[in-house]
Amino acid sequence: MHREELLRHVNLPLLKTLIYAAPGVDVADSLMLLGLRQLRNRLDIEEDPYVKALRAQSPGVMTEKLSKVLLSRKTYCRDQLKNLHTRAEIIQKELGPWATDWYIAACVRKLQQGISESSAGLILLEDSERIYLGQCLGRIQQCVPEKSASTVEDAELSDKVLRLVDFLVSEQKPGFTGLVFVQTRAEVAVLSQVLSVHLRIKDFYTVSTFVGASSSSNRKGNIGELVDVRDQIDTLDDLRYGRRNLVVTTSALEEGIDVSACNTVICFDKPANLRSLVQRRGRARKSESTFALMLADNHDPSVVATWQRLEEEMRQIYQDDMRQLLETAALEAIDEGDREYVVEKTGARLHLSDAVSHLYHFCATLPLRQYANPAPVFIIDQHEAVNGSFFTAKLILPLSVDASVREAHGRSTWSTEKGAKRDVAFEAYLQLYHAGLITDNLLPVRGYDEAIAELNVEIDKVPSLVDVAGQLNPWYLAARQWQGRQVPSRLHRLNVSLQKGDETMVAMQMLLPCVLPKISPFALFWDASTTIIAAIQASPETFFPSIYLEAAAQSTTLLLSSVFRSRMTLGKSDHIAIFVPAPPELPSRWTETHTGTIPGNKLMLTEDSMLSPSGLGIAHDLTHDGVPYIVRGVQQENLDDDDEQMARLRPLERSEAKLLFEVSRYPKRTDFLHPVPTGNRVTVRGAYKTFLRPEECSIDRLHLSYAYFASMVPAVLHHVGVRLVAAHLSNTLVAPVAITDTELLVTAINTPAARESSNYQRQEFLGDSVLKFLTSVMLMSGNLTWHEGVLSRAKDHIVSNASLAKAALASGLDSFILTEPFTGTKWRPIYVSESLKSPAGESRQISTKTLADVVEALVGAAFLDGNFDKALGILEILLPDVSWSPLAIRESILFSAYDVPINYPSHFSQLEQLIGYEFKLKALPLEALTHPSYIGSNVSASYERLEFLGDVCLDIIVASTSFKHGPPLPTHRLHLVRTAVVNAHFLAFLCLTMSISLVRTNVVTESKYKIVQSESVIPTHIWEFMRHAAPTIRKAQRECVQRYEVLETPILESLEHGSCIPWALLARLDAPKFFSDIIESIIGAIYIDSHGSLAACETFLERSGVMGYLRRLLQENMELYHPKEELGQLADTESVRYEVFRTEGGENEEKKLGCVVMVGEREVARVGDGVTVLEVKTRAAEEAVRFLKEEQGAG
Repeated sequence: MHREELLRHVNLPLLKTLIYAAPGVDVADSLMLLGLRQLRNRLDIEEDPYVKALRAQSPGVMTEKLSKVLLSRKTYCRDQLKNLHTRAEIIQKELGPWATDWYIAACVRKLQQGISESSAGLILLEDSERIYLGQCLGRIQQCVPEKSASTVEDAELSDKVLRLVDFLVSEQKPGFTGLVFVQTRAEVAVLSQVLSVHLRIKDFYTVSTFVGASSSSNRKGNIGELVDVRDQIDTLDDLRYGRRNLVVTTSALEEGIDVSACNTVICFDKPANLRSLVQRRGRARKSESTFALMLADNHDPSVVATWQRLEEEMRQIYQDDMRQLLETAALEAIDEGDREYVVEKTGARLHLSDAVSHLYHFCATLPLRQYANPAPVFIIDQHEAVNGSFFTAKLILPLSVDASVREAHGRSTWSTEKGAKRDVAFEAYLQLYHAGLITDNLLPVRGYDEAIAELNVEIDKVPSLVDVAGQLNPWYLAARQWQGRQVPSRLHRLNVSLQKGDETMVAMQMLLPCVLPKISPFALFWDASTTIIAAIQASPETFFPSIYLEAAAQSTTLLLSSVFRSRMTLGKSDHIAIFVPAPPELPSRWTETHTGTIPGNKLMLTEDSMLSPSGLGIAHDLTHDGVPYIVRGVQQENLDDDDEQMARLRPLERSEAKLLFEVSRYPKRTDFLHPVPTGNRVTVRGAYKTFLRPEECSIDRLHLSYAYFASMVPAVLHHVGVRLVAAHLSNTLVAPVAITDTELLVTAINTPAARESSNYQRQEFLGDSVLKFLTSVMLMSGNLTWHEGVLSRAKDHIVSNASLAKAALASGLDSFILTEPFTGTKWRPIYVSESLKSPAGESRQISTKTLADVVEALVGAAFLDGNFDKALGILEILLPDVSWSPLAIRESILFSAYDVPINYPSHFSQLEQLIGYEFKLKALPLEALTHPSYIGSNVSASYERLEFLGDVCLDIIVASTSFKHGPPLPTHRLHLVRTAVVNAHFLAFLCLTMSISLVRTNVVTESKYKIVQSESVIPTHIWEFMRHAAPTIRKAQRECVQRYEVLETPILESLEHGSCIPWALLARLDAPKFFSDIIESIIGAIYIDSHGSLAACETFLERSGVMGYLRRLLQENMELYHPKEELGQLADTESVRYEVFRTEGGENEEKKLGCVVMVGEREVARVGDGVTVLEVKTRAAEEAVRFLKEEQGAG
């Protein structure tokens, strides 16, 4: 198209400026806005559903996530109210109070309409959050009368809106079409409503809206969002065909969307820049069109003049270059051709025209590293020929990409640079596809399933619950075996004894049809001061005749009825566990001897002839419905005055001297598995005496010791039942792994909610590290061309809560998870017939995190039972979609991948001397010390893949060492220790510290004819071996070393002798990440070179100082919390706010950073002279912690 022809189709609009009165500070707020502001100020974060859910997950525990929430005060609900308030403030300023009231009311209505919606299958916190928000905002709506949506008064609109209405009145004419550009989506919704109902224009203008389709995943949950993009599908067609004549829009319609030419375009807000101005003006393409700018009366007059001048200059440049651009475009059109590649499996197509954009997209997925450019490098060569010049291209991808596909060459020659660039990009992308770095959909490999990734986002956003199977009933399995038994029955006999100190209180035998795993002695808590040890030992399996079993069932009924008479089912004797006296006594004789009661007045005639209290059974008060008592002794009835006042049972009349039973109430306590809570440890013994007259009581023939045993049967059976569940898990789901220690499985399936003596938390800590380690080794060895970004994403996907929770449900592991605590309150004797009716409890809900934790705890259990081999066995069962294989095979694959000839720099032998390890594969240390920015020869890859591997090697070494420490550390301290050691700041400091003294020869010219050599010993640090090609890295190294020289002594002093971790000093060091990266990459290199020897890696960690510091953290009672986390705990429910500021330096002084810490509304700490934001926040938190501790100590 010629320039003249182009200009004939261009109609320049008339520029108009609409001046309005700028809003003043005295403008009255809308009532709804005032109510919203007051609501935000009065919100109690403890009432927030997210905080409540976090507290419910771990009752009484300040978890890391809860601490962060209380510290930041950021939750979904609070953020939503903040965003709504911000939008309402903008609308108040721009449109006026009527618009603000309408906007807030509309948002509340929309929220309340959506509250009834709920997620299917997965119950998310979103529902409770919507309800909470609806209740909060509903209070505002109740207090403020809602404005009519169909009428609006000019007095309640801003002058800006009124000026717009005046202008629209003047523009009314047949065939009118127009656009109104505003700044925000909220203004689109509100202004369109105002214009639709305003009396002066509503009969002429038919208004619609148009906004961009936001990519934000959270947009659907934004309560301040009123415009639904689904409602604007026909907006542009309506405008084109005259069904609508005015569209209120954002910058979404500036470019890229086909919009009909308009009569009028109005900028309600000043355009952001010249480009925006030109694009908006271009929408007013009709003849005699108008382009209106709305400007406040206090605007800068030079702004419009500047825009007009710049636009004129741009138009001139455009006209001058038009011919050249058209000629180039013609050449490119000739070169472009129709070359494409089609993936047969999916039909995905790669065109020559889109190859460059595809390649840039691939590079955008590579790991982002400071100092390294992730973009591809195009090298275009121009060649001269007889018939003109032509171009060829070569392409080099970043060092993160595998060497086999890092370079590409174009296949053809081209008339333009653009054609050559497309050609080489096309070839490079095909190489990546054939190397497995591009999927069959011609998209970069992500390393995870998209559906699971989306679920991960939901689970990480809010705590979630899923419906799972009911808890397995262990006695159902036993009942099945009772049901199928032969007569005589072959049963397992177990000796059960209760011991108090060195004394055996009572011993009985328990008969069961099923095999029990070995059960260690366990504690039963009779009261606050008495602990009884229960021991269960298996005897050889024995055949029992039916007559013996009938008598044994009767003995069990007698035993249990001594304490649980009211809970027995009349006529039932099919007990799941049969209790008989210890041999040689027979059940029939034992039952006959101990059945029935004896009247109290027949037990004694005189004080001297009374039976010993220790030989009696439970005494029952016949005057009070048989209330049970324990006989403590005998006393004369003629009590002295004090004794008579302390008699609790009833007043005793003075009479002839008679003997009385001194008794105490038989304990009502039913839960002997857990210690008596501290608050309940109130004893009344000694404060009162209780007496029974012999003629008013009866005494059980069953010895009191058997009653004690019966009281503890529920606790014993529960303890046994838990082991039966674990044994069933061992014999079914994880049978191929052959775990020998059942107690490890017991620990793995016990949640904290079950309140057992052990729970999964410590094993989960270890299993988490084992899982990450094995996953990383499998991924790295199975995908030798994958860069670190894909490896990390794939690992994160496999070990994510969503993936592990899904694995637990798919495998049936959920039925083994124990969540119900034992209390004994509702315990009933367990019968075979009733157990057969309930294989499992009722279905329940468990959080996805708990499901994932149990999987990791199971991995930890297998690792403890048989190292990595058994842990792999568990993973093969639970995560069958992942390619697992023995570590030895994977380690050999990695070793072979680096067994290549290489030109090894001679000075790298000094590196091996420094780290204390001699490499067999010289490619490993070279890669381990190559930064992603490096460009040059003799390079296979950067250190990123080795760092990925070294990170998990370090993690498993630290985790396993910490776990094995004795005495065992609680779970929260294990996490704190790992955080302190597997820490980039700490590792970077060690990297700066590690050095070797080398002799350097110096050559000095003393005169024209004399050269003198001298030797000096200089330290060479490990980081000096790192190869890179970024000048900014050298600068960063120098600056960091300068800070290190100042901070080295205080940091070392704190690491070796301090009572806490030097968080602030390490933050002030501000070491770039590459310092810690090369420590981890060296660990990864050693692991591969040593064929998977973690011991070799540990030797290097010992040499670097990691293991020494780890031992100190484990052995000494150091403060491990980060100051910011500790401050959040001390602040409790009060908000904590960090305000960073920059201090003014002198004339030649550098500006420094400072920080103020606000707890609630008061300042508790202030620091200055900071280098980084992290440093000043950490130092300020330390000061605040010190201040609050002193304040609380003084109080």
